[in-house]
Amino acid sequence: MLNPSIYSRSNLYLNQNLVQLQGASASIFVHYWGAKPQHKGNRPHTHSFFEICYVVEGEGHYYHNGITYPLRPGTLYCSKPESRHSIQSDEGMLLLFFALEPIASESSESFMQDFSQLSAYPHLFIPNAEGTAPVLIWQALLIQASETGDRYKETIEQLAYTLVISCISLFLQHCRSGDTASSALDMELQGTLKKVKAYIQDHLSHKMALSDVAQSLHLSERQLSRLISDELGQTFPSIVKTERIKRAAYLLGYTDIPLKQIAEDTSFESIHYFTQVFTREMGTPPSHFRKNCLNSETVDAWIHKYLAQVATRYQKNRLVPTSEGSNAE
Repeated sequence: MLNPSIYSRSNLYLNQNLVQLQGASASIFVHYWGAKPQHKGNRPHTHSFFEICYVVEGEGHYYHNGITYPLRPGTLYCSKPESRHSIQSDEGMLLLFFALEPIASESSESFMQDFSQLSAYPHLFIPNAEGTAPVLIWQALLIQASETGDRYKETIEQLAYTLVISCISLFLQHCRSGDTASSALDMELQGTLKKVKAYIQDHLSHKMALSDVAQSLHLSERQLSRLISDELGQTFPSIVKTERIKRAAYLLGYTDIPLKQIAEDTSFESIHYFTQVFTREMGTPPSHFRKNCLNSETVDAWIHKYLAQVATRYQKNRLVPTSEGSNAE
């Protein structure tokens, strides 16, 4: 970490002198430069430009379009234009950031294509960026801007331009390699999804609402709803219904439990309602399903067929706007 006085002096110089960066292939307008110690967060907001941030020290969370990302030292991330985002940190973070947008009329076609590609990727997030070119250049820029000022203005401008280009290059490199969110972020998301599924499966015998699951995972309802939609391709009510039908199918195929008990165990209001939903989803009444399940292979075949139909159904539905409720059947 640099001397704290470097951040305040460099902030002042950069914001006064580096508003527009000009290079061989691009012209870039910089809305602001920042280095904020003990940054504890902000409210959800959007803006019309890109904002690139780097966590020097401290921990927190970054909320972006309904998904929660962990912030730790070494994290480099970018908020895209019109994306709704915010950050939160209990203890505060030392955060570096700058906001930019390309000046299309003064930039090359290839440079503008790079920016278009950045906008197309859902996750511009690199959790282990320490030691990368952008971070090292950023440190050099802050030191030069705080100590030399106008004496080396051209050098500082070149460093700032190189910082922007190197950030764009690094994000594109991770996006193109399929490592945008990195294994650490993937593990975080998958861990959250496993907890969602585990909660649903543990509470299938009870009525449950999106708010119940969100509260148990310390997420907002909007964040959880967006996570389920983006990662699983279903709404919360539909995934709960899918799990209830799957549980009922296993109970029908592998046990002699009466239909009334199965309906209760999967939180259907009555045998009639259970039969109606099961028949619609599986294509056969529960009693017929039980008769046709003579062995485990038959049960698994039915369930796999049902799950394949569900996946296809919701892939199609995602192309058409639908209303979404917070309570499950």
